[in-house]
Amino acid sequence: MTEATVDAVARPRALPSRWVAGVSVGSALAVAALGAADGGYFPTAWGWAALVTLWLVAAVILLAQIVRPSGLQLAFLGGVVGLTSWTWLSAAWSIDAVESVHEGQRMLVYLAAAAALVLVVRGTTVAPALGGTLAGIALISSYGLATRLFPDRLGVFDPVAGYRLSEPVGYWNGLGIFAAIGVLLAVGLAVRARSIAARSLGGALAVLLAPTVYFTFGRGPWIALGLAILAAVALEPRRLQLVAGLVIVGAPAAAGVLAASHYEALRREDSPLAVTAGEGHRLALVLLGLALLGALAATVFAVLERRVVPPRSVRRAFAAVLVLAAVGTVAAVFVRYGDPVTLTDKAYDSFNAPPPRVSEDDLGERLFSFSGSYRVDLWKSAWRDYREHPVLGSGAGSYEQHWLQDRPFEHKVRDAHNLYLETLAELGPLGLALLLVALGVPIVAAVRARRHPLTSVAFAAYTAYLIHAAVDWDWELPALTVAALICASVLLVNARREERLLALSTRTRGAAAAAAFAVAAFAFVTLTGNSAIAASDQAADDGNWTKAEAEARKAKRWAPWSSEPWQRLGEAHLGQGAFVQAESDFREAIEREPGDFELWLDLARATDGAERADALARAEALNPFSPEIEEFRAG
Repeated sequence: MTEATVDAVARPRALPSRWVAGVSVGSALAVAALGAADGGYFPTAWGWAALVTLWLVAAVILLAQIVRPSGLQLAFLGGVVGLTSWTWLSAAWSIDAVESVHEGQRMLVYLAAAAALVLVVRGTTVAPALGGTLAGIALISSYGLATRLFPDRLGVFDPVAGYRLSEPVGYWNGLGIFAAIGVLLAVGLAVRARSIAARSLGGALAVLLAPTVYFTFGRGPWIALGLAILAAVALEPRRLQLVAGLVIVGAPAAAGVLAASHYEALRREDSPLAVTAGEGHRLALVLLGLALLGALAATVFAVLERRVVPPRSVRRAFAAVLVLAAVGTVAAVFVRYGDPVTLTDKAYDSFNAPPPRVSEDDLGERLFSFSGSYRVDLWKSAWRDYREHPVLGSGAGSYEQHWLQDRPFEHKVRDAHNLYLETLAELGPLGLALLLVALGVPIVAAVRARRHPLTSVAFAAYTAYLIHAAVDWDWELPALTVAALICASVLLVNARREERLLALSTRTRGAAAAAAFAVAAFAFVTLTGNSAIAASDQAADDGNWTKAEAEARKAKRWAPWSSEPWQRLGEAHLGQGAFVQAESDFREAIEREPGDFELWLDLARATDGAERADALARAEALNPFSPEIEEFRAG
C-alpha cells in the first residue's frame, strides 16, 4: 500500500475554533454575496463565485487535514461532476451553444461549492454551517423587508416586479423561497439548537423572515414551506417534540404574517408614499415586538424541554389531537371541494387557468388563486422539446430558443419553470439521471441520519428547495442553489458513521490542487469575457458607443467561441452609423449562433432591401410571436 492510498487509522484532531468560525462566516458570506448580486443570476457573478471557491478548494487540499469522504459523499460529488461534464458536452449538439456554455459556467459554481463543502463541513461544523446560511438569508431578506417597511428611505420599485417584493434577489418568487428556507432554518434551530442564545435568535429571525415571504405575494414559496414541514415531521423520530416546537416557536412568526396582511397600503401599488411609510413604520414596531416574543417563546420551549418530561399519557393525547386535526382538515377539504377525483379535476383546472389580474388592486388576493401562470403550457413545450430530442436533449440552456418557436401565444420566458422537466428536455435521460443522483443522494443520507437532532432542520430547508424547483427557475439563482447545497452537505455529514483522515502524499495534494487551479484559471477566462460583455452593454445603455466597441473587442479576445462579442460589436457599429461593419459583425455572430432570432433582427436593422426582408423572415420563423419584430416592421 502506498502513502497516497492508505487511510489513516487516527481520527482527525479537534478542529480549531477558527475553522469552525470560518465555516459559519463562509456560509453566510457565500449566500449573502450571491443574494445581493441579483441572486447570482448574471454571468459575472458565476465567474467570481467559481474563482473564489476554487481557490478555497485548492488551499484546503494543500494545507488542511482531509477527511475520507463517505460513499454517499462520493456519489453526490460524482453526480455533480457528471452533470457538469454533460452540460459542457451538450454544447457540441446544442441548438443554442451560447447558452449551453453559459449553463456550463454556472455549473462550475455548483461543482466548486459541492467540492468545498465536502472538504470543509465536518460533524462539529454542522450547526455553524446551518447558522451561517441562516445569517446570510436573514441579511438579504431583512433588507428586502426594510424596503417595504421604510419606503421613504429604502423604497425600491422594480418596473418588472411591480409592487411584489423582489430586491435584492431580483425575482419575487426567488426571494420568497429564499426567505422560506430561512424560516425553516430559523424555526428549526429555535427548536433544536444546543444553546439557548441560538434558539432565541432563531425564534426572533423567523418573525422577520415570514413577512418577507408574504410581501413577495408568491404562492409557490408557501406551498413549498408547508410541504417541507410535513416532510420533516414524517422523517423525524421525535416528531411530537418537533411539532410542539414548531407550534410554539412558529406562532409569533405566523402572527407577524397576519399583522402584515392587515396593512392595506403595503399591499397596493397605488397607495400614497406618506400613507405607505406610516403603515410600514407601524408594522416595523409590531414585528419588533413579535420578534422579542419569538425569542422568548424559543427560550421558554428550550427550558421546558430540558426540565419537563411529559408522561406517556400526555404524549399520546397530543398525538391523538394531531391525528384528529389532520383527519378533520382532510375531511373539511373533501366536504368543501368534493371527493379526491373532483378535487383533482378542480385543482388542475385552477392551475391551468390564466393568472389572476390584480395590478394595482390588493396583491394579497393573488395568494388565494391556484393559477399556475401558464406553467402547464411551459411544461408541455418542454415535453415536446424532449420528444424532438429524446436521446441527447436539445442542449443545456436551449429551452428559451425552443419556446420562442413553439409557444402558442406571446409570453416571454427563458426557462420551463420546472428543473426536472427542463433538464430532461435539454440534457436527455442521462442528464436527468445525473441531476437526480446529485440531488437525491442527500435525501438518502437524511433517512440514514434521521436521528441526528439537526437532520430534520436541514432536510426541511433542502426539501423546500427541491419542491419549489419543480415550479420555478431556482436552479438559475445560485444564491438559492448554494444554500440548498449547504443543507445537502449537512445531511451527508450527519449520515457519516465516522471521520477518518485520508493520508495523501505531497504529490497527490499538489496534483489535486493543480486541477482546482486549472479550473479556476478557466473560470477567470470566462469571467473576463463576461465582464467585458457586461461593460459593453452598460456603455451602450449610456450611449458611449466608442467604449461599447472597445469592450466588445476585448470580449472577442476572451470569449472567441461566443456570438455575444460579435453582436455587441455590431450594435456599437450601428450606434455609430457604420452599417456595413455592423452587417459584417452580425453575420459573424450568426455563423456561431444561427438559431438566435435577435441576431437576425439585428441583421435586418443593419441592411435593407432583399437582405432585410430575408433576415426578417428568418427572425420571424424563429420567433413567430415576437413583438420586437412587429415593432420593427411598424417603424
